[in-house]
Amino acid sequence: MFFIFEPITMYANNVNDFWFDIYTLIGPTTLFFVISCLALSSLFSIVYVISKKLKRPGIYNFVLFFVGFCFICAYIHSNFLAGFLPPLDGTTFDWSDLTANIVSVVVCLIIAAAIIVAHKKLGSEKVSKYFSCCSLVIFAMLAISLISTCLTTSMFEEKNILALSTNKNLYSLSSDRNYVVLLVDAVDSVAFNKVVASNSEYTSALKDFSYFPDTVSGYAFTRDSIPFIFSSEWNENQKLFSEYSTEAFDNSAFFKALSERGYQKNLYEMELLWRSSKAFDFDNLVSIDGEVDLYQLAAQEVKYIMFKSLPFPLKRFSRVDSMHFEAAQNKAGNDTFTWWDAQFRDNHVGREADIVDDKMFQFIHLEGGHVPFDLDADLNPLPDGDGTYPEKLEATMKVIKTYIEYLKNNGSYDNSTIVLMADHGYNYDGSGRQNPILYIKGPNEHHEEMLTSNKQVSYADLCGTFIELLDGKSSTEVFADLPTDGRIRRYLHNSFQHEEHMIEYEQSGKAWDMTTFNPTGRSFDLK
Repeated sequence: MFFIFEPITMYANNVNDFWFDIYTLIGPTTLFFVISCLALSSLFSIVYVISKKLKRPGIYNFVLFFVGFCFICAYIHSNFLAGFLPPLDGTTFDWSDLTANIVSVVVCLIIAAAIIVAHKKLGSEKVSKYFSCCSLVIFAMLAISLISTCLTTSMFEEKNILALSTNKNLYSLSSDRNYVVLLVDAVDSVAFNKVVASNSEYTSALKDFSYFPDTVSGYAFTRDSIPFIFSSEWNENQKLFSEYSTEAFDNSAFFKALSERGYQKNLYEMELLWRSSKAFDFDNLVSIDGEVDLYQLAAQEVKYIMFKSLPFPLKRFSRVDSMHFEAAQNKAGNDTFTWWDAQFRDNHVGREADIVDDKMFQFIHLEGGHVPFDLDADLNPLPDGDGTYPEKLEATMKVIKTYIEYLKNNGSYDNSTIVLMADHGYNYDGSGRQNPILYIKGPNEHHEEMLTSNKQVSYADLCGTFIELLDGKSSTEVFADLPTDGRIRRYLHNSFQHEEHMIEYEQSGKAWDMTTFNPTGRSFDLK
């Protein structure tokens, strides 16, 4: 249950969330399974010998019944009470939730009472036999479920090419032309603009930008948003996501234009799913094999197993808020990119850049407003995600301000095209996830104050717009053919970790207006 069923079904149901394939996983999980079997067998053998020596069979029976109790509790919690679990997207969860805790405790008490009553009524020998029967039944149910999962998911897809994003060139700037796409995760346009407007330092930092408040993204989550941004190709679940994302990146007209114009290309993205040798046209991407760090893999598996199997009053000790299996990569000494806002800010404050002659493109994906809300407005860590979304947005703005100052201090601000954007919005204060931020500054562009454009932008427009900016257009010249009213924009929505079912929406009004944001009745399901 712990080291075969849980890790394999976890992988099968979240194939695209893992950098490794199932063939990489099978070896370590088998090893963990064998170790756990040997450990438990040794424990029971030692306890049995001690019980015999002391002529106290009750010792062995107590251990047997206690382990049986834990086994049944874990099975019920991981398979029947999983509906109480929070999504593993970093959302801070209230482990003191009364309903979940009461149900969990009551279940444990019922199981304990049943074992005690059975022991008193039937005796140790019969209860031991019932435990054997119970474990065989559970084994059979898990086996059937595991086989079904193996046959109905894409878990056997081989991931031959693994691209790792390193920090190479992150602190390099061009003396000729810089092109920076700074993407901050999950930043809602309306909420962020309130933060910008609240402080003159923030408005001053963005005064040379044009702000496009009426912008609709394509998707609700990062996975689909990033390949869509660079390709304008929609993922309609007609193929596996890895195939879609690889084709989108491979065929990106913008990436091709960067190469034709002689740019060094760098893609700073922690969860890149690009299974093609073309990924290594980007200077900072390196190929890694499927070798894993066994200790880190075991640590992440145990955290996940505890998260699913422990009674609710104890789940907080699993210390899991998302699945960090990238920690199990054998990075072979590579300086791996991380998206943490505070680290990025600290690394750029007062830093002297490496100035190079070649033109430089950098796509940088940062934490932004993503859960958990574990930073205050000054980027100080907060325990247990006790912050708020507005605080996280202000921290994001301070990171952006630091980066702009870094460009200015190194004499690279004027020759830089800067796109400041989010991959999607965030459900905050009644908004949906379809209205992300979009700010643009062209090379040598200066304003007395930040401009606001009423153009009705869709992220389907971005690939072409990126090329226009590459050709030297300013923020006031892009989106020239777009209307300011009356445009209908498409958006595909899915629930978290349910990318296999996408629902089509249309925004017929302003991007943030939920009264004009409606489903079309069409959906796209992965076959």
